[in-house]
Amino acid sequence: MLNRRIDLYSYDIYPKVVPVGREVTVTVQAIDPHLMQDFPYTVSLYAINDAGKVLESNLPCTPLAAPMQGFTVTVTLPKEQEYLLQITYADKTRPQANLQFYALEDDLLCRKPLFGEFHAHSLFSDGKQGPAFLAAEYRKQGFDFLSVTDHRRRMPSTLAVEAFEGLELPFKLYPGEEVHPQDIRTHIVNFASDNSANAFALKEKDQATWRDRAGDPLWFEELERVKATLPPLPENVSPDEVASATIVSRIIREGGGMCILAHPHWRYPLHSVTDETTRYFLQSGLFDALELIGGQHWSDNHSQIAYYNQLTAEGMRIPVVGASDEHGVLPVGTPPEKRHHFTEERTLLFAKENSREGIMEAVKGCYSAAMFQPVDQFPQISGCSYRLFKYAMFLLLNYFPLRDELYAAEGRYMHEYAAGTPGAKEKLLRTVADNAYFEDKYFCR
Repeated sequence: MLNRRIDLYSYDIYPKVVPVGREVTVTVQAIDPHLMQDFPYTVSLYAINDAGKVLESNLPCTPLAAPMQGFTVTVTLPKEQEYLLQITYADKTRPQANLQFYALEDDLLCRKPLFGEFHAHSLFSDGKQGPAFLAAEYRKQGFDFLSVTDHRRRMPSTLAVEAFEGLELPFKLYPGEEVHPQDIRTHIVNFASDNSANAFALKEKDQATWRDRAGDPLWFEELERVKATLPPLPENVSPDEVASATIVSRIIREGGGMCILAHPHWRYPLHSVTDETTRYFLQSGLFDALELIGGQHWSDNHSQIAYYNQLTAEGMRIPVVGASDEHGVLPVGTPPEKRHHFTEERTLLFAKENSREGIMEAVKGCYSAAMFQPVDQFPQISGCSYRLFKYAMFLLLNYFPLRDELYAAEGRYMHEYAAGTPGAKEKLLRTVADNAYFEDKYFCR
């Protein structure tokens, strides 16, 4: 787990993310006011990734107007990396403070860091909570967007969207579904498409019959037609799996959505597809992204990461997402807080906007990473460049913990709104408005 860092909560430094090569003014304010009352101090600037190089050992500081305790400094940072302002008190009566901020090139600076969930289940399939409850809980736990993806049905995801329709919340809900037609092992996540592949593949369409796997006769006709058009396939690659993925991906993309290959190494009970099939899928472009981390056993996840590493070492470009494959957002077990929880897996992506198009552009452009953080352990970030990794780690330590506190309040009021609590709408919208300052405060774009 990530411990609360003393300096993060004792001081506020803003903006935390600034442009490379442009003059910016950075403010440092003491949240614990006694730290900077009537004590002389010096401020030094360090470049973290340049072996801790001292860029300036005694920066000129401008004190903040009373009664605020703190100062501003003006800097121009030479290249993209993490920097540190070190505050040293002359009489040693206060602990030295180390405050991090980050300089970015414009191509990454213009992108918003978002936490998202692409794969989640409600009680309309084999989950435990309703779609609106899921939405509120995801916001409460620090997420920026959610797509409910129930088995064999798209409708529950639209119920989540409708539950908060018209509120113009920063937390976004997108339609989705999990697709695995009759006798097909490959599971596919349909993100945000206007079309339902399940509606074409399955004979029974009513939500109450979601467990019915029977295929629509038109589906089998199309499956045979597509199989007849396939080129010779590599050994151990099933024509049925390829034809099914071809049809499903076409339906999803025709509706403007994104096609995600879900948990190909999910083994229990014998659900995995062959490695040769996974390789073929990713080489042929049938999928827009690989679910690199999912809510499966740790061995399944690490198998997927190892295979991903092998394929990328061979030169394959593979966009990735992380997903919890959530089947319940409230902990179970004894004690519940020690059991697997839906927040352990997620996608961290950097998008120009929190929209269907913005999210898809970020994933397809490899501006995304899969994050895995088991209870009481440190986060693991996979599937991204070293550049994104370094920036992501900075945000995990210096930005997201503060932002999560605001999202938790919004999530609580979303729960109240969905439950019909009088006055909840007003409280929710007021809280959202109050929190709108946050990104502009910490990002200098």
